[in-house]
Amino acid sequence: MEKVNKFGLAIFGLVAVFGLVLGAGATFSDYNASRSVHWDIVTDDTELIDLTPIQPYSYINQTTGKLVIDFSTNNPNYPGYGDGISPASEYNFDEVFGVSNHLWEDMDIVVEIKSTNSHIELYGADGDVYSAYDGVKASASDSARDWVCFVVPNNATVKIGIDLSANGDSPGDTWTGDIEIKAYRLGTEPAYLAGKCGQP
Repeated sequence: MEKVNKFGLAIFGLVAVFGLVLGAGATFSDYNASRSVHWDIVTDDTELIDLTPIQPYSYINQTTGKLVIDFSTNNPNYPGYGDGISPASEYNFDEVFGVSNHLWEDMDIVVEIKSTNSHIELYGADGDVYSAYDGVKASASDSARDWVCFVVPNNATVKIGIDLSANGDSPGDTWTGDIEIKAYRLGTEPAYLAGKCGQP
């Protein structure tokens, strides 16, 4: 994957880069032979946010430090299983990774996440993630959106699910795009997020 340049945004900014190839089985794969999604996380200061894999199909690669979402035979937690997601299908994975706020004393943060690929949408099954477009809860696959936001209280974690929609795609099709994550101290978020992210 190509390295993404840093960009500074409020408290911190992150960019996750992913590539996805559709296969014939019930998993998903990136373009290279490892058949997984590798997210290059680029931050202004790696001490300011914690992205934590939650499910066995997500993990941090110990060699590269990348967050990997892997439903393939190469996943060390599921060796020998998986060939890619099926075309004309939809997959929902609750609690794929967590966004935590353990490093700021007595400070809540507002986080926004945007996917540039319409096939990949985000939601929070716990009901604490909202559409950044209109403030409606994005709590299941039917309400998942490509742009979401939420409040992460001090010493808390918000769990993010992923909805993958392969409708109209064929085996071998490739998905690419960025997932951009930004966070702000509660009360300093941009006006376009005011009142839409579950703020008190």
